[in-house]
Amino acid sequence: MITREADYAIRVVLYLARRGPEAGTVASDSVAEGMLIPYRFLRKIVQRLVTAGIVVTRRGKGGGIALARPNASLSLLDVLQAADPRSLQLNVCLDQPSRCALSRGCPVHGELHRVQSVLHSHLDELTFDRLV
Repeated sequence: MITREADYAIRVVLYLARRGPEAGTVASDSVAEGMLIPYRFLRKIVQRLVTAGIVVTRRGKGGGIALARPNASLSLLDVLQAADPRSLQLNVCLDQPSRCALSRGCPVHGELHRVQSVLHSHLDELTFDRLV
């Protein structure tokens, strides 16, 4: 399930992607207001996106947030993994098989793994140049 944090991260990147790389940085409060994101959440989300190399921030006059990469090289999968990687897991056994004693011989585990792979592949193909 896509968490609120992951949803907010998508909104941030979408907002910046719509502006285009030539627009430069945008003030954090403009992003929060424009995408209906509480400012306190925005700061947390932006930090995760910075750590993942998706956005850059600049302090001071003329500072703000900007995309670190072109829209075409940034996928929905990238953003979701940066914001909340657990939101992409269909079941805990796919990420941590040791948490389920039955995962080795479980017929459902293999099928969920295949579905998970298809989901990741599709999300990786959805780049922000296509989404804007």
